Amino acid sequence: MAGVHQLWTYDPDTGTVEVAAGTTNEGLVDGPAAEAWFAQPSGLAATEDRLWIADSETSAVRWVERSAEDAGGTDSAGGFVIRTAVGTGLFDFGHRDGQAEQALLQHPLGVTALPDGSVAVSDTYNHALRRYTPGSEGGAGEVSTLATDLREPSDAVLVGEDIVVVESARHRLTRLRLPEEAVRVESVAHRTRRAATEVAQGRLRLDVVFQAPAGQKLDERYGPSTRLIVSSSPPELLAEGAGTGTDLSRELVLADGVTEGVLHVSAMAASCDDDPDNEYPACHVHQQDWGVPVQVTDAGTSRLPLVLAGMDA
Repeated sequence: MAGVHQLWTYDPDTGTVEVAAGTTNEGLVDGPAAEAWFAQPSGLAATEDRLWIADSETSAVRWVERSAEDAGGTDSAGGFVIRTAVGTGLFDFGHRDGQAEQALLQHPLGVTALPDGSVAVSDTYNHALRRYTPGSEGGAGEVSTLATDLREPSDAVLVGEDIVVVESARHRLTRLRLPEEAVRVESVAHRTRRAATEVAQGRLRLDVVFQAPAGQKLDERYGPSTRLIVSSSPPELLAEGAGTGTDLSRELVLADGVTEGVLHVSAMAASCDDDPDNEYPACHVHQQDWGVPVQVTDAGTSRLPLVLAGMDA
C-alpha cells in the first residue's frame, strides 16, 4: 500500500484484508512490524525466509523476517521484524555501487529474488538494473550494477537464466542475460570485491564511455553537462590525474614503486531530449561510482574503459 506506507495481507480462505506492517508514518524506521515506517513500498519478492521490499521513496531495499522471539511461529504481525539492506532515508539517493552501507539507489519500484540469494533491483529513476548481494555471516553485503540505459524499469521476472525487465518509459519488455554467478547458488557468497585489473606502469588512459540514449544529446546551455572525479587508495598510487574535471577521458600517471591499489572514479553526464521544437526539454542525469582494484604488471593494459551508458567501441 504505497499511499498509506504500509504492508497489507489478503487471506483468500477467510476473505479478510488486514495491516501486516507499518504505522502510516512516512520514513525509514526498522523494528517490529507494527512499529516500522515505510515510504511508498512498491515491489515485493518472496524467498523461503524473507520478503524483500522495494521501499521506493526512501530509495531502499528492505526485508521482512520472522523475529528471533517468534521461533515457535505465529500468524500475527507482532512475530515479524523489518530490516533495511540498502538505503538510509527519504533524502538520500543517487547511483553508487559498493558496500551496502554507502550504496545509493534512486526510487526503485521492483525487486526480484535471484537463485543465488542476491536480489535484482529495478532502480527506476537511475534507469538501471542493480543487484544487492547479502554479506556472509551477517555482513552488510554489496551493491553492483547489472545494466544501464533502461528507461524507468519498474519490475523484472526471471525466465530461465535471463531476466525480463519492464521498461515503463519505453513501453516494452527487455530481456537481459544474467551474469553466470547470479544463477549459480554456490558461488557469489565468496566474491567480496571486483577482481584486480592488470595495468601497465606509467601512463593509463581512463575513458568513461557515455553515449546519450536515442533521442537525447548532451546539453551545455546551463554549463558543463559532464563531470569526472578521480582519486586512489593509497593516494600515492596516482602521480598525476587525481581531482575533478569535466572531460570524461583523462590521462593518469601511476607512480613508481606502488604496485597495487584502488582507483576511485565518479562520473556524471546529463543528457536532454533532442527536440528543437521543445523549448523546455526533459533532462536525465546518468551517474555512477566505481572502485577499480588495479595491479601493476609488465603485461598490463594502458587503457581503462568504464561504461556509464552505451557500448565501448
